[in-house]
Amino acid sequence: MFFCIRELTFPPAKIIIYRGVILMNIISVRHDWPEKAGFLISRPEGIESYTFIHFLTPVTFKLEGRIVNARPGACILYEPNTPQWFHSERDVIHNWIHFGKDFAEVIREYKIPLNTVLYPNNTAFISDLFRKLEQEHFSENPKRARLMESYTIEFLIRFERALAQGAPTVHLTRKERDKMRSIRQEVLSTPEKRWNVGLMAEAASLSPSRFHAVYKSAFGTSPMQDVIQSKVNYACSLLLADENATLQEIAENLGYNDQYHFIRQFKAVMGETPGAYRRKRKQ
Repeated sequence: MFFCIRELTFPPAKIIIYRGVILMNIISVRHDWPEKAGFLISRPEGIESYTFIHFLTPVTFKLEGRIVNARPGACILYEPNTPQWFHSERDVIHNWIHFGKDFAEVIREYKIPLNTVLYPNNTAFISDLFRKLEQEHFSENPKRARLMESYTIEFLIRFERALAQGAPTVHLTRKERDKMRSIRQEVLSTPEKRWNVGLMAEAASLSPSRFHAVYKSAFGTSPMQDVIQSKVNYACSLLLADENATLQEIAENLGYNDQYHFIRQFKAVMGETPGAYRRKRKQ
């Protein structure tokens, strides 16, 4: 059974002011939006908005009469009044956003091809940013338009960078992506734990090599870089919270066996030793 959507009804648009001019008219946005198998969109005349879509599941496009079978991670940015046709015989998960026509003044600054199936690298950030955009879009929070402007510009910059990096080498299922998010949150929230790739891979039920590849594909950084960054961030707080705490004590609180190992990693991240960091901020 096919599901066909030809007409759209949107909530009131959120207006975003860009460089003093009203340009980003966000009409609607959804993150990780599900559709049943047989999903079909057919808009022969397109719609009067810019439409960006990111598919986390396989989908078939029709572009200029050609059939394109796209793999997970495919993205497309349609111009207004451009024919849209895409279909999946499987359940669909996708992120999407509609911008008003004036979005043309914004998008011209970015090297993002239009009306073309794209495969950017490390697209986990799209769901995260669209979740934030969706939350603000349907809220009445003060200054929500300014925050949505920030999220939108961040999305465009990161998307342009991801395109420049080329297609991803690892394709993540939704289950893998959710698992990686959960493990990363635990890593970042427990800097005192003695994390290593083997321990994280075991939590994810993956081999260490597969875990490393999946983690880097999801977040654009290695798992141990995240571990070190979380320890250094926590060290900055400990250094200022108790000026009598020794570096040895702080190193032990962060799970280091050797305070000199802690000092080397801290300096590599912060550009100065823990002692220098504390002195400058205690003056």
